[in-house]
Amino acid sequence: MTIDIKKDLKANILYFLKYGQEHAIKQAILASRCGVKPRALRLAIRELVDEGHPICGSPRPPYGYFIANSPEEINAELKLLKGYGKELFRRYSTLKKIKASIVLRHPGQLSLRL
Repeated sequence: MTIDIKKDLKANILYFLKYGQEHAIKQAILASRCGVKPRALRLAIRELVDEGHPICGSPRPPYGYFIANSPEEINAELKLLKGYGKELFRRYSTLKKIKASIVLRHPGQLSLRL
């Protein structure tokens, strides 16, 4: 994606997003309005957040992305992200243990249990 296209996408996202969770817009709708696939939308939103835009996503009704309108909305997003982080780290730790046990049982050979 060229710099101008990415810049335009970010501008479109900010144009379509509204303030407050009550105005959340679903990912599929936002992606369609911006003319991109959901993955491109998520990556652009990640960059916008990295640039300082308080964009949040709600997994509860009303679902979708919105611009935080209060510290409470940001706190809810932080709590959600912390939960995702804990789950990812738990999964990482479990897979690391599985890998170690497989390597110890079968040095030099990985086996797949189906």
